[in-house]
Amino acid sequence: MDWDLARFVLAIARHGTASAAAQALAVDQTTVSRRLAAAEAALGTALFERIEKRFRPTPVGAVVIAQAEVMERAAIAIQHAARDRDAALSGPVRISILPGFAGWLIPRMGDLRRRHPGLRPTVLSTDINADLERRDADIALRQARPRSGDLAARLGVRIGHAVYGPAVCGPGNGAAEGWIALEPALDAVPQMVWLRDQPGGTDPVLRVTGGPELLAAVRAGLGRAVIPCYLADDAPGLRRLSGPVPVASRELWIVLPAPAKDVPRIRVVADWLAEALTADRVRLEGVQS
Repeated sequence: MDWDLARFVLAIARHGTASAAAQALAVDQTTVSRRLAAAEAALGTALFERIEKRFRPTPVGAVVIAQAEVMERAAIAIQHAARDRDAALSGPVRISILPGFAGWLIPRMGDLRRRHPGLRPTVLSTDINADLERRDADIALRQARPRSGDLAARLGVRIGHAVYGPAVCGPGNGAAEGWIALEPALDAVPQMVWLRDQPGGTDPVLRVTGGPELLAAVRAGLGRAVIPCYLADDAPGLRRLSGPVPVASRELWIVLPAPAKDVPRIRVVADWLAEALTADRVRLEGVQS
């Protein structure tokens, strides 16, 4: 089965119906049905079962889909190899970043534009790790070093976290009455591990999704929280309660597809990110003098 057939199998697996796959591939539904039939004929076995008008992979189909994803990454790499080698310091660069860190990055993009006016960066603010091998993004800032995939990574900085409460305490102010924590899915991150060992830390009065929400909740007097220092140190209405040394820190890694690390426009943005993080290291690490 060649890539032209494999991409139709992948689209059906991802979208569940022939009509949705056709829309994703910008073809008509009949073409999708014909290509699936050709793929199944080439392999001599059914790849999907039809259950309640949706396609469900057979056991063989699941194996074929996994291998088709490998083919897809190879095809994408070939496309980018030709395009990237022809590009100098110009063209698009997609940067994937956590929503809470976008407020740090975006105000600094003017410096990148002044240095390299031919670049056209896009900042993708998302909680979901972009699939760099499929080139959903060219660069990602991640809070953990990748353990698999054909990726290149370097440590950018360690993000310090400290305890913050409302700047003004008064009747009904929850600063000393309870903790505000991240959602349970994030209980394993370093700042939540630290919080778990504090009195009342396993029974927070409120849970939220990220740093900006923690900031808003503390400012509203709903409790105290462990917040990234770069977000909270200069925020009006907050004060640091835990002293000059952060109680926890998280690594921030600059990650890109390994084949892209020598592409000029991508390499220069990765280097700029590393430089910008280093320039603001004191604030990001959160150690006060």
